[in-house]
Amino acid sequence: MPPANQKPRFLVTAGNTREMIDRVRDWGNIFTGNTGFAIAKALRPLGDVELITSNKSHLEQARALGMTTRSFTDHASLLALLAERVTTTAFDAVFMTAAVADYSPAGSFAVSQRTVLPDGSEQWTVRDVQAAKVKSSHPAIAVLGMPTKKIIDCFRREWGYKNLLVKFKLEVGITKEELISVGQASRIASGADYLIANTLEMVEGDRAGAYLISEAGEEWVARGDLASRCAGLAWKSE
Repeated sequence: MPPANQKPRFLVTAGNTREMIDRVRDWGNIFTGNTGFAIAKALRPLGDVELITSNKSHLEQARALGMTTRSFTDHASLLALLAERVTTTAFDAVFMTAAVADYSPAGSFAVSQRTVLPDGSEQWTVRDVQAAKVKSSHPAIAVLGMPTKKIIDCFRREWGYKNLLVKFKLEVGITKEELISVGQASRIASGADYLIANTLEMVEGDRAGAYLISEAGEEWVARGDLASRCAGLAWKSE
């Protein structure tokens, strides 16, 4: 809790990371940062908000609302930015909504042969064709992806952050029971106070929403109520 004469400070990350395959191509994900921006707007009446986003259209809007803004492009820039901000600024609550790449490109390879082995696995013959712009003349290419560091895990383990931490997790094609089980395990692994979990099927439509998971169990929150519910968590933490 901040001193009586000081407003609470909130940190929200939003948007997606884009990882460069070569100098002109990248890979990323479909998420735009709208959820994070909505949460940041809901938090603004409660205190000072810092929005870190890759969505450029949200930056100017956030500044007009009196928020501090910073931007990132890829996993590495987001990690470096958060490491600096969290270790130098006393945030009272963090909402980690950014959709971060699980893998980073580590080379492009032309595939000349694929052999299916008796156990169903495959053996590929490849040649390194990494370049500033990978040629389009190859019959097939494979892009090697190496796991990225789990940024959400750094808050407790490396950066010493002790206040409210809210994690977000999306899955695809699993049941409600599986989602809640996976979400609860993920929340505990990262030391998050709350985890907001949904599936791709829950993102849009009349029944869009997510499960708010905590030590106490789970609660269904409709998409339209999610931002205000998150603001309520921040208010409660004060």
